[in-house]
Amino acid sequence: MKKFIRILSVTLCLLLCFSMVQLPAAAATTARYELPFEVNARAYVLASLDTGEIIFEKNSNERYDPASLTKLLTAYTTYKYVEDFEGTKVTAPRYVYDELFGMNSSTADIRQGEILSVKDLMYAMLLPSANEAASILADYIGNGDITNFCMMMNNEARKLGCKNTNFTNAHGLFTDNHYTSAYDMYLIAKACYNTPGFMDIVTTNTYYMPANIKHASEYPIQNTNKMQVRTSPYYRSYVKGMKTGTLDYNNFVCVCQQNGENYILVVLGADFSNNENRPAMVTTAEIMDYFFDSYSLRSANTLTFPVTEVGLKYAKDTDTLLLYADNEVMSILPNDADESSFQKVYNLPEYVGAPINAGDVIGTVDYYLAGQKVGTSQLVSHDTIQRSTIMFLVGKFQEAYQSLYFRVVLAVTFVLFTIYLIYTYSQYRKHEKMQKVHRRRR
Repeated sequence: MKKFIRILSVTLCLLLCFSMVQLPAAAATTARYELPFEVNARAYVLASLDTGEIIFEKNSNERYDPASLTKLLTAYTTYKYVEDFEGTKVTAPRYVYDELFGMNSSTADIRQGEILSVKDLMYAMLLPSANEAASILADYIGNGDITNFCMMMNNEARKLGCKNTNFTNAHGLFTDNHYTSAYDMYLIAKACYNTPGFMDIVTTNTYYMPANIKHASEYPIQNTNKMQVRTSPYYRSYVKGMKTGTLDYNNFVCVCQQNGENYILVVLGADFSNNENRPAMVTTAEIMDYFFDSYSLRSANTLTFPVTEVGLKYAKDTDTLLLYADNEVMSILPNDADESSFQKVYNLPEYVGAPINAGDVIGTVDYYLAGQKVGTSQLVSHDTIQRSTIMFLVGKFQEAYQSLYFRVVLAVTFVLFTIYLIYTYSQYRKHEKMQKVHRRRR
């Protein structure tokens, strides 16, 4: 028996220790729908910028090499630490080129010793994906230490909620322990999208770098995002900026906007097996063409018609109060579905009492789609309802009459009154008998 207790104790201790180990947390990336076909990508995430929904995903929390998608976080960190892009001038240090020498990496032909604004460096980094521009910015913001800048980048990533991201350089060329996930890259891209000025850069197709120490005149640089170039075979009118990334495989992040709807698509690990120069863009077109043909952003409610009603007391002409939603709740639906696909769960009192003012919050309604909550609306009164004094008094009497306290008091009063009547009657009979006795004695 003692041996059994000892084994049990050791087992419980091991289980307790295991439960205290912090495993990498997976982000909440449950997809609303599934693609009905396979695409060329190791991982992807399509998310709505309007609702925050994850629409499609595959391996979204698996770690992969981001390649030049790294530069999105470099850009975001730059926005966090530099206020004046045009007025801040940076000199290209020599050691940056020592790292990149002989690597045949993407460049904007920025040369050692040239002085450029942070604005110029941002365009160089985000359009032709210039690796030297990324390292020059990292050196400047990291106070001469790119490793320090990488710590700043990773700290920003953690603030955004990234669980599977660690960057060891600012440009994305391969190094050990340099990785991200499709979901984390979506969080980074969304933060960039919401940063004022960022989309102006990445939606630019051609930018002119200024004349400099080693450039006698200005010269053009081109955006590698060919999906927003009208003359490109990859062109799609709905693609509005973001970033490419290529090593042994192809990555792409883009913003897609159509019919007033806004989305971010992240594609990681599209391979070159079909001799396609930009396979991630082909994958992007396949996913987004299908999505826009098959799905759309729809409303779960309306602001112009009542959502439900609740019982109303103390009013003269009505016994119900119509309730309206105070905000529009949106979600992605297949084009062949309608608003009945949404389920509503109400949080309301059984009734309310007048007076009621227009805009008074009476309760809430939660909207669900396929078991997942998509939003909440407050339910408010559309009208002002005055209290009727007569209805109020009648109602209060009815409430009092129906209450247990009133019934107990009424019952006790009845019993006491009955006792009183019996006592009075008995006294009366006693008095009558005494009167009869008195008359006989006379």
